[in-house]
Amino acid sequence: MRIEATPEARSYVLERGGLLFVRAKRSGSAFFGLTLLETSTEPPPDALEWRRIDAKGILVFVPRAMRLPRRLELRVRGRLRRRVDALWNGCAYVL
Repeated sequence: MRIEATPEARSYVLERGGLLFVRAKRSGSAFFGLTLLETSTEPPPDALEWRRIDAKGILVFVPRAMRLPRRLELRVRGRLRRRVDALWNGCAYVL
């Protein structure tokens, strides 16, 4: 998996400790649901079990069971409530 982070996203994560946790979260019904990526700079309780990927100065963690995209893009979104968005091969949802 190749990780592409904007300078703003890299700076945002570094200001919060340099760790970013990315997980796939299913929403909707079994037939018409979407799987979106959710990010956090706060470690979940099972963080030690996650896969760690070095991304040029920041560490990105993903659950071991999660299928990986070819490319994970990280960017900052929001004006009042800033957060990191993760894009799966350029898409806002998991393919």
